[in-house]
Amino acid sequence: MLGMTLFSAILFVSLTRVQAAPEEFNVYAWVDKLQYSPGDSGTLYITIRNDLDDEVYVYNITIIYPWHAYVIDRWEGNTTIEIKDVIKREGGVLNKESTFEVPSNGRAIDLGDIGVYVYTDELGLEQTTAPISVANPPVHMVVKDMDMWMTSLVVAVVVCTIILAIVVFLSTRGTRMSRVVAPPPKAKAE
Repeated sequence: MLGMTLFSAILFVSLTRVQAAPEEFNVYAWVDKLQYSPGDSGTLYITIRNDLDDEVYVYNITIIYPWHAYVIDRWEGNTTIEIKDVIKREGGVLNKESTFEVPSNGRAIDLGDIGVYVYTDELGLEQTTAPISVANPPVHMVVKDMDMWMTSLVVAVVVCTIILAIVVFLSTRGTRMSRVVAPPPKAKAE
């Protein structure tokens, strides 16, 4: 019985060790501000962590912004960072950053995701996204013919006030009962 208990304890410890060290290759990305205005510049931070047992050779990182488009004669809104480096195994980290400018010509959208694509030799393509928020310009509203609307409102308020005054007057007045006077008693004839 003691031998079985020790064997199961050893087996349990070895299984938890295997599960405690996952082998992963992770790509993280985030921006430096919560929200941007059209024309603002910002920075995208990228961290690649290698928890695999092998080294990973990274060729490049391609970044595609939500305003990516073909403008006149070229593509705008994408960047490629040449890496050509090895990320060491079991905890190796590679940090990169890329600056960008939010376009002010209407291509920037409210909310979107920046696509980050990492090209490696072992794993092929690894990707992640970083959310980005762009503030829209304020929308100005103009109300036309406001004078007619205000006149109608004043007339409605006056009419309602008169009706309310009549209702209050009639409810507090009370009903009048006519007085009935009893005729005097007749004298008895003798």
